[in-house]
Amino acid sequence: MKSLLKSAAVLAIAVSVSGVALASEWEGGDATKGAKVFKKCQACHTVEEGGPDRVGPNLHNIMDRGIAKKEGYNYSAAMKKKGETGAKWDEDTLFQYLEKPQAFVPGTNMSFPGLKKEEDRKDLLAYMETATGHKK
Repeated sequence: MKSLLKSAAVLAIAVSVSGVALASEWEGGDATKGAKVFKKCQACHTVEEGGPDRVGPNLHNIMDRGIAKKEGYNYSAAMKKKGETGAKWDEDTLFQYLEKPQAFVPGTNMSFPGLKKEEDRKDLLAYMETATGHKK
């Protein structure tokens, strides 16, 4: 029994330490500032549940959704190809994509040049965590 408890304690410490060591780049954003950053996105995207697609898809429940997998939206060939890899939208892929969409998905129809400032991307992701209905 003691060895089982020791093993569990070692595992818990390892998971805890690795979680700290592997903290994502996007963490630490400010959702209030992110709402302001999102104003750059709202001409093409909505975030509310049941919101309409515009030039870009509605982003509600985007977190952990497969890339190019929102039903009813007609994605570009490049985005569909990226989606065929099995990739999903999560905080890390969005952090990369939002820096320079054309580099992340060459040939995407998204004309937005990206958010060069790391802090803007962190803030936007903090906002999207709550605004898009994501539940961790």
